Amino acid sequence: MGRPVPNQILALLVVLVLVQGCQEKEELEKEAPALAHADLRVDRIAIGGVVSDVAALGDSTESRESWSSLIGDRLGRERFGKLPIMSYGEMGMILGPGDQAVMLDRFKEDGGCDDDVLAGLRTVLEGKARFIVFANIQADQVDRAEKETEVVDDKGKTTSKTRTMTTSRTTSVRLRFYDLTDRKLVWDHVAVGESVNSKSHDMSDFIEHNPKEGVLGGVLTSVANSVIKPDPGFPPAPTFEMSLTNAFDNVGLYLKPSKKK
Repeated sequence: MGRPVPNQILALLVVLVLVQGCQEKEELEKEAPALAHADLRVDRIAIGGVVSDVAALGDSTESRESWSSLIGDRLGRERFGKLPIMSYGEMGMILGPGDQAVMLDRFKEDGGCDDDVLAGLRTVLEGKARFIVFANIQADQVDRAEKETEVVDDKGKTTSKTRTMTTSRTTSVRLRFYDLTDRKLVWDHVAVGESVNSKSHDMSDFIEHNPKEGVLGGVLTSVANSVIKPDPGFPPAPTFEMSLTNAFDNVGLYLKPSKKK
């Protein structure tokens, strides 16, 4: 059987995406039926804001604004049905920047929104949004790994050697969606985003080893090869914004409206 033609590969990818979408919809149905059954074009989602629990990231007003704008931009993408998300900026115009900052401080300190806060939000957002989402960044970790691969000919001789250096970043975000209709938490979900930078380097010996060179000769040849082809080092870590974006995109997959039959 020959290799699949590009159209076959594309069709396979479409099927995989549809299967993944169905699985996420089923999970949302179990975890958050109110969200799963809502028409999010009418029962809009407002962005309450994003805070950080990670000391290294800080939690400045500017960072909160950037992260909170990012989640609104991602969830409102065409990829996820172009939902009419109420942005963090719109929320700021309704609440006022001072009250918005106090609300986020209180969310971070209390670890959630109490009934009084939700009652107030229900009043100011009536007719504008049914749901509101808050998020806190729980973890952000950078990892490094390396792998060597060799190509050996039929005589057992190594013909090429490649070293791949990888730097990955993983970010975890806990999101809480509240239904303002009855002032209840309807979805408590942890999203994980990962991004990877990698580079490969040809580590094949520039100077071939002589079978008769002896131990010292072998060491000297290896040292010479390492000077000629030094260790490539690890690539820089992906940006925090990149892995955070991927985490928010994973949430969008759950919320994407199903196609009408």
